Amino acid sequence: MKQKIAIVALAVAVIAAFVWLAWPNEKQAPKIYRIGIIKPSPSLEPAVNGFKAEMSKLGYQEGVNIEYVPVEAAPDKAVTEERFKELIESPVDLIVVTGVRETLSIKGATEKFAPTLPIVFGVVSDPVGSGVVKSTQNSGNNLTGVTPANETLVAKRARLVLDLIPSAKRLVIAWNNPNTSGIDNLRGKIKELGVELFEKKVENAQELDNFLATFKPRPSDVYLRATDTVSADRVKEIIEWGLKNKVPVSGTNIGDVERGAFMSYGADYESIGTQVARLADRILKGSKPSELPIEPPGKVELVVNLQTAEKLGIIIPQAASIGVNKFIK
Repeated sequence: MKQKIAIVALAVAVIAAFVWLAWPNEKQAPKIYRIGIIKPSPSLEPAVNGFKAEMSKLGYQEGVNIEYVPVEAAPDKAVTEERFKELIESPVDLIVVTGVRETLSIKGATEKFAPTLPIVFGVVSDPVGSGVVKSTQNSGNNLTGVTPANETLVAKRARLVLDLIPSAKRLVIAWNNPNTSGIDNLRGKIKELGVELFEKKVENAQELDNFLATFKPRPSDVYLRATDTVSADRVKEIIEWGLKNKVPVSGTNIGDVERGAFMSYGADYESIGTQVARLADRILKGSKPSELPIEPPGKVELVVNLQTAEKLGIIIPQAASIGVNKFIK
């Protein structure tokens, strides 16, 4: 009798264990990662869109195993710090940010409130010169990310727009950040380019507005949109100014061309978002940001707006058009 009872008890225990393991329960529920996203400027939104799309492909589904927590920086630095502090303490597993200004702000917040919280940035030109990381091989901190390398592409961007508009005699640029805008690089190449350079340093968006309102362009001018935060905040105004004054505007990415700029040469921001997602995935799986080198852009393209060219009376030489990756009508 005792042996039968023992056998029955053992059978019950085995069945109970099987049911417990097979039955859905809280211990088997997938971890839900919380990702803070610092709201980008309109020109950088494609990078965030690319990030989310790639995260979905990598198996991170909103409402299932990932939650995005958006936070917007404020004009007041103290308000921005408080918002970032609340985000950090909410808590989140990782933060995604685009642009130099926002990256430096969230970097400062994590240094103060959570030094080991991972940050992955996108669209930050010259991250070393801008003070974001120690080196492109080892950030030396809790950040990694992708740079569009605009500080090095600016001279080629100038060369390409001059190829597309051989009649141009002067390049005009209003810049704020000497590192991300690559102004030193441009100055060093201007003789080789064979044109004049008119440059203006602007401290903020208001100064850029004032410059555009008072500057008198020549018929042979081309405007180079600077790759810094101030110009990124005024993309729409710069393009409208160019169309009104019959000045071709050379943008930095396809988004500028879609808004009406004559051409752009630079990184594909949506593709940068894809790279950011892959870095984030590696971090969520255990890698440290300092172990992941800063990546250059995976896709760089030359794009031309044919409708704007027609409005400005620009006839693109056949030889120059061969190198165009995309034409937008």
